[in-house]
Amino acid sequence: MSLLDKYDRNGAKDDLMRGLTTGNLSHRFEVIREYTKNIGGRNIVGNTLGTIFFLPWVVVGLIFVVVSFFIIFNPHGESEAPFYLGFCTLFMGSIAFMIGFSAVRNSVGEVINPEDYVKYETTVYFNRHEGYLAEVEIIIDATDENLIGDITLIDEIHITKKCEIFCRFHPGSDGAVRPDFNDFIISHGNVSIQLDGHTYLNDKKRIAIAKEWSEKLGVKIGEPLVR
Repeated sequence: MSLLDKYDRNGAKDDLMRGLTTGNLSHRFEVIREYTKNIGGRNIVGNTLGTIFFLPWVVVGLIFVVVSFFIIFNPHGESEAPFYLGFCTLFMGSIAFMIGFSAVRNSVGEVINPEDYVKYETTVYFNRHEGYLAEVEIIIDATDENLIGDITLIDEIHITKKCEIFCRFHPGSDGAVRPDFNDFIISHGNVSIQLDGHTYLNDKKRIAIAKEWSEKLGVKIGEPLVR
C-alpha cells in the first residue's frame, strides 16, 4: 500500500500527509514550529572538542593514582593520616580517570566507527479550519539514501475544550552555564506538542506568550501555567 493510499480517507491528517507526499500542501496548513536534528555520523568537531576536554581528566586521574600509591606504600611512621590521604587521592584519581577514559573512548569510537547518519526535519502544522495540530518528522538526509523522504507522524491533536496551553519550565544551572528554558506546550490528555521555546522569561512575559498561543489556537490556558 502506498503512502497516498494509506492516508486517503481520514480528514485533516490525510490532507496533510498527501500534501507532504506530493509536495502540494494546502495553504490551510500553517507552520508554527520547525527545527532540524541529526543522529549518528562522525561529528568531528564535537568529538574533537570532547576529546580535548576529557583527555586532561585521564592524565590527571593517572597522576593522582600514581601519587596515591607513593603516599600509601612509603614509610610514614605511626601516623595514619598519609593512609587516608592516599586512599582519598586514589579514589578521586580513579573516578576522574574512568570518566575521562569513557568520554574519550566514545568520542574516538564515533569518529573511527560512526553510526549511520540521519538528519530529520521536524515541523508542527496547524490547520485552523479543521482545528487540527500535527507534528511531523521527515528524513532529509541519511547515509542510507533509501530513507530520505520518509515521513513519520509523531503526534496529532484535534483541538477540543479539553486542550490546554502550559509552560514546561527547566531551570538553568548556576553560573549561567545552562540558561532557563521555557517550553510552551499544547496538551490533550496524554498527548503533548511543543509550540515554541524561550530562555529567560519573567512571569509577565510568560503569561503574555501563553495568551498569544491561547488566542491563536482557541485553547484555554492551563492552571497552573508553569509546570
